[in-house]
Amino acid sequence: MPYIPFLAGELLTAGKLNSRLFEEVMEWTPLTTLGSFTAGFSAATLTPMMRKLRVLGQDRWELKGRISVVAGTLVANVNTTGFNFSAAHRPTFEHGWQLAGGTTGFYGVRTTSQPSGALQFGVPAAAGNNCNGILLDGLFIDGPI
Repeated sequence: MPYIPFLAGELLTAGKLNSRLFEEVMEWTPLTTLGSFTAGFSAATLTPMMRKLRVLGQDRWELKGRISVVAGTLVANVNTTGFNFSAAHRPTFEHGWQLAGGTTGFYGVRTTSQPSGALQFGVPAAAGNNCNGILLDGLFIDGPI
């Protein structure tokens, strides 16, 4: 099939690309099957989960749910590992986000995903050491590998 460029304003469809525009590579899967929590961190009632997608050929990993944190575990101004992903679910590069947390005085939770598999969290000094949960909603990694 010869390559025919798309015209301005033309509707781009999977049929014209001869490929899938959107594909779910891994369905929503509880984090507990993708790695392990560290001491003081656990799955909350709103189960933390991850899925893997492919959008226009680009990989995207999405997370949702809540991680419970025992008060005092997340010390202010310190990166604390709360979860370790197994080898098949680790990004190639470090990624970072700002997430919402419970009992942080409305301060955000700094979150990073490391190539080692560590999912790390941190709060500023003003947030104190009483964080009791971290919401993963809205967390995604584009081009994880």
